[in-house]
Amino acid sequence: MSMPWTTFAGIGYIGLFLLTGVGCLASLPRARTFADIEVRYGLVGLLSLTGLWALFKTAFFVVPISLQSAIYTIGLISGFGSVWAWLYFASAYTGRTLHKNSTLRRLSGAIFVTITALKLTNPIHKQYFTTTEATTPFRYLAIEHGLIHWVSTSLSYVLAAIGLFMIFEMYVESGYDTTPLGVLTALLALPVTIDLVALATPELIEFIYAPVGVAIFAVGVLFIFGDQFLAVRTTAQGDAATIVLDETNRIQAYSPAAANIFPELDGATGMQLDDTVPTVAATENGDTDQIVEGNGDDGPRYYLISPRSMTIGGSTVRILGLSDVTESERQRRNLIQRERELNKRNELYRAVISASFAFVFQIDTEAKFSFVSPSVEDFTGYRPDMLNGEPISILGPNEQTVKEARDYLDRIINNGEAIQVRGHPIETRSGNTVYADIRAEPIYEPSVASNARTTEDIIGAQVMVRDASDRRKREGLISVINRVLRHNVRNKLTVINGHAKMLAADLEGNSASKADRILDAGNHLLNLSESARRIESHRELSPNLESLDLVPVVSELLAQLNEEYPEASVAMDIPETAIAETQPRIKTALWEILDNAAQHTGPEPTIDVDVSVTDEQILIKIGDYGPGLPETDQKVLTTGEEDPLVHGQGLGLFLAHWIITNLDGRVSVATARGTSVDIRLPTPQNEETDETDDSNGGGGGPHADNDWSNNTGGGDNGSGSSNVDDKAESQTDH
Repeated sequence: MSMPWTTFAGIGYIGLFLLTGVGCLASLPRARTFADIEVRYGLVGLLSLTGLWALFKTAFFVVPISLQSAIYTIGLISGFGSVWAWLYFASAYTGRTLHKNSTLRRLSGAIFVTITALKLTNPIHKQYFTTTEATTPFRYLAIEHGLIHWVSTSLSYVLAAIGLFMIFEMYVESGYDTTPLGVLTALLALPVTIDLVALATPELIEFIYAPVGVAIFAVGVLFIFGDQFLAVRTTAQGDAATIVLDETNRIQAYSPAAANIFPELDGATGMQLDDTVPTVAATENGDTDQIVEGNGDDGPRYYLISPRSMTIGGSTVRILGLSDVTESERQRRNLIQRERELNKRNELYRAVISASFAFVFQIDTEAKFSFVSPSVEDFTGYRPDMLNGEPISILGPNEQTVKEARDYLDRIINNGEAIQVRGHPIETRSGNTVYADIRAEPIYEPSVASNARTTEDIIGAQVMVRDASDRRKREGLISVINRVLRHNVRNKLTVINGHAKMLAADLEGNSASKADRILDAGNHLLNLSESARRIESHRELSPNLESLDLVPVVSELLAQLNEEYPEASVAMDIPETAIAETQPRIKTALWEILDNAAQHTGPEPTIDVDVSVTDEQILIKIGDYGPGLPETDQKVLTTGEEDPLVHGQGLGLFLAHWIITNLDGRVSVATARGTSVDIRLPTPQNEETDETDDSNGGGGGPHADNDWSNNTGGGDNGSGSSNVDDKAESQTDH
């Protein structure tokens, strides 16, 4: 009789199971490198028990027939143990916890012990298998399986199928192209097919070929499809969107969720990550933040890249998990944007302050500095830290100035007033006195709504300071020059006019006419001197507006116009009341325009005066039927600008422009038929200046701004004299 190792079939069986056993045991070092300890335990157990089972099957063919039954029984015990190792591995690999369930573990142990006991006692009950000596295809101990074997085998196949179901389910849910890995896993069922064929074909012996399928699966997973095996395992760990890279940074796999986020991944397997998704690659290199922008149904979404590595033997893959952090990232970016906008506003505020004011400070209710801008040092010599917490008296040159400052602060804190002061003296650190224009506003408690604020909510004052030292020196010099010139001019002109009158009386003919011309010129210069005096007297008056009925003012001026120009015909349309936000000195401006119209309306003076009232403004129209106001004088009246080539005609129209625009009014001129001058003044319901219709010659700005600057110019169409009596002018000055 031929022994197995003397036939080709026997050598084939011995080689097949020997190779299976050696392959499984040789794979153990690589299996021990698996990072997940539970998967590692399951895989090592599966390989160990399957390898032993295969080696016992190998030994079955080479030991004497008398030992083959015992060798076969020991192999069956190893094989049955591999089933439980397979279940442990499948549960751990797919992220389940069945292998940790104590009840299932005790039940599994009980079943294993029971089946093992039945196998070991088979020589007694002979229900597991019986043996007969066979000679085909070689001499061996043929196994005839009994009822207990088929029950045990059926249980083993059911348990193996459960493990296969768990793994294939994860393959499907992972979203990866797991076709190669699926085929490899399906080979686990190949030995079952061979077992069935062996039952019906005498060419194959009935010998349970399961170890071969396990060996093929294990070796394939560990040495051929390790990257994909790890990638699918990543999905089991809960990363819905992942990209799997090899050691050279090539894309090995990606989930459908990752492809939805980055469509460029589609078909990119085997390509470099840097070339496919450079934004993600940048996070790998540490060049950018770990957050990248991707596609979303509701617009751009943001994902946190979480890299980690997994290793089997010498094969390492890096898995990039993409976690959706859109909400938190949008909040973070919004905060950054707000911070940038705030910084931009702060910089703009700083630039405006730097360009508009010498410095800015805040005062608390105890009259102490609570904040001072850095530019204070250039103006006063004090650094901000030298002033913060100090009383405001530190900048006062004398007790009177300090008292005035405290009075201003009381009005702000107690009454909620906004204060404007011109030329307030400040003592510098070196002891010098400088002068400043000051604007102060109350500061309210921020938590109180603006429509609910009262003076009880005022916590301090915001003060803006503008250097007025140079202007004060300049104005002082101008004032001195004006007084000296006016005094000398008036005195000298009085002498000139006196002698001119005497010459006109004594002379006749052409000589008397020349004396009259000298007298007229002298009177004109006296009128200019008087206009300059009135302009200077108005320059320092308060810009604060108040409610004033213009009807009595206009009526009084028209009565005076009739006295001064009895030959003039005046037509007027005036309502019962016309309340404007202005000041009494508007009377001087109106008189200058009326006086100019009366002087230049023609040989038969006719003047029209209309006053109309709307919710937004008071409109005063003064018209005449003369030759029309020259363009140069229109410019003086509407813009306050004087052409140097025609100056010297008078300052009356300039004075009218200066007063009206400083009271938030506007002046426009039309000369279609004669001259029509429109004066618009705000009403109490609309105090802001209406900055529209530049074509009408409107000008002027906020009165506070004009109050902080000097306006110069001159020229009008008349003599410039004002016939408003001293009493009226005195009232206007106040």
